[in-house]
Amino acid sequence: MSTSPLPARRSGVDRRHLLRGVAGVAGLTALGASLTACGSDTGSATTGASAAPVATGPGPGGYKIDLGGYQGPELTAKPVTLRFMRQSYSPEVNDFFTGLYAKFTAAYPNITIKEELVPYGDLPTKLKVYVASGDAPDVMMGRNDFTPAYAAGKIALPLTGYFTDTYLTDIYAPLREAASADGNLYCLPWDNNVEVLLFNRDLFAKAKVAPPPETTSIDGGWTIEQMIDAMRALTKNLKATDSSLWAMAASTAGNGGPGSNYTQHESFWIRMMGDPAAARDSDEYKTWAGVSDDGFSVTGYVDSAGAIQGMKNYQTFFSEDLTPKGAVPDQLTAGTAALSMDSFSMANLYESAGGKPKFDWGVSPMPKGRTLFGCNASDSPIVWAGSKNPNEAVALVAYLCNDANRIGFARMWGSVPARTSLITQMQEYQGEKQQLAVALAKASSGVPRTVGYFDYFNAMNPAVKNIALGADPAATLHTTAKQIDDLLAKYR
Repeated sequence: MSTSPLPARRSGVDRRHLLRGVAGVAGLTALGASLTACGSDTGSATTGASAAPVATGPGPGGYKIDLGGYQGPELTAKPVTLRFMRQSYSPEVNDFFTGLYAKFTAAYPNITIKEELVPYGDLPTKLKVYVASGDAPDVMMGRNDFTPAYAAGKIALPLTGYFTDTYLTDIYAPLREAASADGNLYCLPWDNNVEVLLFNRDLFAKAKVAPPPETTSIDGGWTIEQMIDAMRALTKNLKATDSSLWAMAASTAGNGGPGSNYTQHESFWIRMMGDPAAARDSDEYKTWAGVSDDGFSVTGYVDSAGAIQGMKNYQTFFSEDLTPKGAVPDQLTAGTAALSMDSFSMANLYESAGGKPKFDWGVSPMPKGRTLFGCNASDSPIVWAGSKNPNEAVALVAYLCNDANRIGFARMWGSVPARTSLITQMQEYQGEKQQLAVALAKASSGVPRTVGYFDYFNAMNPAVKNIALGADPAATLHTTAKQIDDLLAKYR
């Protein structure tokens, strides 16, 4: 899959303009508040925060503690308090971070770290409120979906000058591109979102249906047509013996169910029907791109012929009762669904001693439409551009992302690391299932590249839900395209 950047795009969007635009959107949800999260994998639709030259310090190995790829100035000896806002993980992972902070402050006793833990879904709103107040935490957990907004609003500090080229090029290229705008990295990728099809071999055998291919080749999975045919056969044969069984587990993304997370879930069904290598004025390219080159129009993109067909395929899952119409938790793990579209972190959990399911399971690439599509939208900390201690804030993020700390986190949380060298250091990524995850990470792409992606995201979620529940795909997408165009107009 091509991940080459689009041409850089610029507009006169400043932070006040961007915040005003965000504040005017009714009912902003989790990721939708914008300055709220990050970006994508190609060029930029915005003028980023100016990148002042960063003084070079001793570089890796030259500081009091391992700061990973950090090469900025040595940290101050003056008393400093760094505020870090992130999501709350499970207790053992939260304790892991507490231990990391203790090691950091032992090396730099003049630096105090004050952590603020918030529910994951509240991060965007908290970030928006903090930035609007002019007194934001030094480090905030965002997402690379919204890199253009961070750059345009001068919300995030440009990070490129703080890190060695070796470190930056170690980040998977599509992920690095997704976290960058105007040639600068604004989000430091935390992990790599990799979506796969997990399946229950026992239920496939029970239904006498051939399971999806198990392969390390990203092109070796089902086509979307083969997937739908298999789901139909599964539904017919499983429900003939047990009405509680389903072909496909309900989505657990976001709040669960259809329309819960367009970025990491439903966008697959549209964008797989496109082709990034097609001519730029073609329906195939527009279906994949999702937005015009200037980032301000989606008409002809989210309602292209390919997008409409993608949503017709998606609607089939619900109209034929191949998957539940609402949120149902843990169907795959409970053994009541044959298939689940899931993060590869679930496969890592299933491989662990404490997470093994009670059934024989496998993993396959997501199905192909015209192409295979994989979205790399994932968590990424940003350093607030208004931080009074930028060097120390960047150094803290760099420390949390050094090899040992990222490997430790990945092993506890199950996420796929964001850097290639970490994969080679982890024995658990040498297996066949994990090699598929690595191949998919290399081939992933970012979200449609627009400074108003939070508006885009929030408009697409209800549209997708309405289509799942029976609305006409073409009419719904045409209406939604016009709605998004109107929302994006305020950023021009």
